[in-house]
Amino acid sequence: MEIESLVRALSYQSLLALNSSDQLVDDVLRYAETHAKTREAYWHHKRLTPVDVGKGGMRTTPAQVLHELGVATTLLTASPLSQVARHWAAVRYCATITRNGGRLALTPDANEVVYHHKVTQSEQLGVGLALVVAKNLLRRQYRGWTFHAVDAEVALKAGFVDGGGAVESVSRTKKRPDYILLGHHATKTRRRMKIVILECKGTHGPPNFIHGQLARAAVQVEALSVGGSHPPSLMVASHLTQSGITAYVLDPPGDDELWSGDDDELDGLLSTTPEDQFWHPRTAIPQEPEARQTPTGALSPADEAVAEPDLPDELPPGAPQVFDIPEQQRGWFTQILTRAVAATALLFAGNNTAASGYATPRQRGMEDPALQPALFNLDPAWATSSAATFSLPNGLSAEGTRHRAPLGQGRTLEVFRGVESRLYRELAEGQVGAYLRDAPSFFRQRAEPPNDGGVYSFGRDGTVLVVRVVEGRD
Repeated sequence: MEIESLVRALSYQSLLALNSSDQLVDDVLRYAETHAKTREAYWHHKRLTPVDVGKGGMRTTPAQVLHELGVATTLLTASPLSQVARHWAAVRYCATITRNGGRLALTPDANEVVYHHKVTQSEQLGVGLALVVAKNLLRRQYRGWTFHAVDAEVALKAGFVDGGGAVESVSRTKKRPDYILLGHHATKTRRRMKIVILECKGTHGPPNFIHGQLARAAVQVEALSVGGSHPPSLMVASHLTQSGITAYVLDPPGDDELWSGDDDELDGLLSTTPEDQFWHPRTAIPQEPEARQTPTGALSPADEAVAEPDLPDELPPGAPQVFDIPEQQRGWFTQILTRAVAATALLFAGNNTAASGYATPRQRGMEDPALQPALFNLDPAWATSSAATFSLPNGLSAEGTRHRAPLGQGRTLEVFRGVESRLYRELAEGQVGAYLRDAPSFFRQRAEPPNDGGVYSFGRDGTVLVVRVVEGRD
């Protein structure tokens, strides 16, 4: 495929199929019940319910999936080449998703990678797809709310020791969720915050592999409590094929209100710097057998004879840990999450210096870098990126960085990522409350992108991703 055609394909509106049902709940519960006989952690799962996913799924574009993936993984690339790495999600996976017969689907090239690359690919694409699905469903459920993704490890790192440490795939992290979605709603007199826990899965394997992934996700989303109550959750597992992608969704309910107050109260809360806490997670206590949720329907035909797959995300032995945020620390947790949102947006735009000011010492790796790797570090001057103001349609602009890769014959692939200019200034100046209030207005003001063959993706958080082919280098 010509590179210009590949880039244009990123903007094609496509149908992402959604699936949620009582049968899916039964299949997941049956998997958990079977595997709990050898792995105790499967007993520690949330109560599962289907989600109203509507009819026919939802419409999205490959660019939106890559955009969500790029923002969500921003905090996981603290290295001398972090600026380049943050562009990698858009570049590495831009040839993996396309439109096939109107449906969002894998490209033939993506489907032909070897097994160990498929595992990484399905995990990464599963994150982007889950965020697109979760935010779409939450916007339908909570009208007027905007949701921002915060890596759960980042939030837990500021509060917990001996279990909330390095952001890396070690056994204990497999019992914790991927993301915390921070919801914000503003009226003339009130600001409200809520959180939803999100676990993201993806597989190239048979559809029944989804049941095991969701059974493990049900354990992971139970790992956080606030004031003694577990927040609501969404579990999204995407089945990736060339014929079409289907996202399977379940909804463990919970207590969703985190904080509320007026503008002055929020500005006052966010004007102070939260300190690292030194809490320890506790070991979960299983429900009494008679209180456990059990399957009620028949076994799915697809599950009657299934070879056990190799499970890179299998739950480790033993009971999971629970991270309890004390009731009196709801304000602290609101600070941690909102500051992580601000840091993520600034890092996405390439401003590491301002972003690091939103991190706690432990998040910056200042306590013991060997045990607590930093989430932020400054890029060297020779990193191949450049700060830029990027003109957008409708008289808007964005501040960020762009990377260029030569394609031959005088052409260059350009990837720009940034934040709308006014929102960027608010974040850089520490006005997080203003940013949360103003971010949705940018999305409403956006206009149709120019017909220049490029792909423009606008986030409701004010972030912008542009991928295009340009002639020469300017």
